[in-house]
Amino acid sequence: MFKAIRDFFYSGNFLPHGHCFLWQPDILWLHIVSDAAIMTSYFSIPFVLIYFIRKRKDLPFPAMFLLFGAFILLCGTTHFMSIWVLWHPDYAVEGVIKALTALVSIFSFFLIVKLIPQALLLQSPAQLAGLNEELRATNHKLEMLYEQSKEGSQSRVAAIVDNIIDGIIAINEKGNIESFNKACEKIFGYRSEEVIGHNIKMLMPEPYHNEHDGYLQHYRATAEAKIIGTAGREVSGKRKDGLVFPMDLSVSAFYLDGKRHFSGIIRDITERKKSEEMLRLLGAIVESSDDVIISKTLDGIVSSWNNGAEKLFGYSTTEAMGKDMSFLIPPDKLQEEVDIINSLREGKTIDHLETVRLNKIGKRIDVSLTISPIRDIAGQIMGASKVGRDITYRKEAEAKLFRYMLDLERSNKDLDDFAYIASHDLKEPLRGLFNNAKFLQQDYADKLDQAGVAKLQRLGYLCQRMEQLVNDLLYFSRLGRQELAIQLTDMNLVVQDIKSLIDSPDVTINIPQKLPEIICDKLRVMEALRNLITNAIKYNDKKSKVIEIGIKDKVEIKNGVEHQVFYVKDNGIGIEEEFFEDIFRIFKRLNEEDDDKKGTGVGLTFVRKIIERHGGRIWLASAPGKGTTFYFTIKQQIH
Repeated sequence: MFKAIRDFFYSGNFLPHGHCFLWQPDILWLHIVSDAAIMTSYFSIPFVLIYFIRKRKDLPFPAMFLLFGAFILLCGTTHFMSIWVLWHPDYAVEGVIKALTALVSIFSFFLIVKLIPQALLLQSPAQLAGLNEELRATNHKLEMLYEQSKEGSQSRVAAIVDNIIDGIIAINEKGNIESFNKACEKIFGYRSEEVIGHNIKMLMPEPYHNEHDGYLQHYRATAEAKIIGTAGREVSGKRKDGLVFPMDLSVSAFYLDGKRHFSGIIRDITERKKSEEMLRLLGAIVESSDDVIISKTLDGIVSSWNNGAEKLFGYSTTEAMGKDMSFLIPPDKLQEEVDIINSLREGKTIDHLETVRLNKIGKRIDVSLTISPIRDIAGQIMGASKVGRDITYRKEAEAKLFRYMLDLERSNKDLDDFAYIASHDLKEPLRGLFNNAKFLQQDYADKLDQAGVAKLQRLGYLCQRMEQLVNDLLYFSRLGRQELAIQLTDMNLVVQDIKSLIDSPDVTINIPQKLPEIICDKLRVMEALRNLITNAIKYNDKKSKVIEIGIKDKVEIKNGVEHQVFYVKDNGIGIEEEFFEDIFRIFKRLNEEDDDKKGTGVGLTFVRKIIERHGGRIWLASAPGKGTTFYFTIKQQIH
């Protein structure tokens, strides 16, 4: 299972997305700046949500805001990955993030649909007019009840008022509370005996608290009403615990025994306001999304159309609403739409359908769609939601990548053909030259002077060296294409195996701390480490050659910090900085050496190739006469 996961996320076989743009700076930076701007916007929205939630601690459904925060962050992350894969071909990671984004967006859409019935409960102007009429009728009844309640009728009036769902308060001209029904007790948290006789200002937050007395005085003097006689006015109330809440207030004046009184009908609209705010927020999120979010009926009629759909397909909301979805579907995909509708009727969700749609000018666009059924309150399927994304660039990149793979296969075959020629046709004459040089040296030893013998020996050495160069070149060509034999490897044992091969009393190999176990190709990593240790011994003019092998948690480099860095440090002759890159080039040697110990100049080339095959990098720090430290990383799991 571990191998399957590793293979799935392995990106070594892919090219960075920047290749699709041929690394042209104008196109590359257009995408980088655009994706970065979109990513910044998406990553900013959650902070607004956090501020909103902190300010409105009484908001219901906190999980909903977390879900939409996750949706926005994931949308931003997909644009971050669009930048990332320009240089790093981590397409599996990008696909997983897109899948999570689609999943969260679907859940978000379901929540929007679930809240629509609550939005439909908002009062219309006609309903408010009816409430006003109800207020007048209630006040009229109150006046009649007050007239009739000289004796025992007061208890009946109180029973009626206490059983009304809405809160009803009566005050005198001074603003003192005269009646306070059971609904008001529930709304404000006070018992009636706690408020009767007190000024109604105690139920008002600022600025209503300080303005109320002046308003009543102005009304008594001028009869000019701003609130009295209106229905459905939204104001704020203050509960006993100090919490301010929104309420719907209707105020009327009435006369009883020649004195003027005021009655107010109160309805707590906290839940309604929360629903309104939530719907506005959800609507803003959907509209701000660059992804296509469309809903349709089961007959295929468009019922919603966001900005993402406008940008991708070119149709405005006005143009698209109420039209049959077929205007987006190419003729060769019409049966596909029929199959989709049939699947939706069965309650099935269609995930990541890759298909083709038409924009306003008739251009075919590759899209990825996730289509889900929409259910009403009764659970009946009433339509479908579509969340889509333009994958034209990805499909073009896949096509280019496929062509690159074909070219690579041809190139590898040519390389294999070359390797065959190098291993057979080139070696054959080399062996012939070597053998003939040996024969001449043996058969004509008595006829050749010392210089002639030396030249024949030199010819034999050069033949052997040429054969070794061919072998090294062949090995290097295969090193980048062979699969790594990944396994759990104890680096301490690797170093011990190398030390056991070194039989020299003047060489000391120190390991300051225990090395970790890593996941790698043991033989390849051993070869790389052996090359570094061998060079540390070979290019060392000290009587006591000291080599240190260890690992550091982090090492600062020019463009950042590398973590979990292995190093091989020596006290040898050192290297000038101008040659730091040359030493890794194939067949490049900095020192003139004797024939008996001269190498082919490929050791460090092999080391860098092995390290890079493991996703790591290698670099060095050195100065002439002060030794050299080679640093390298292995980008595998470290235990």
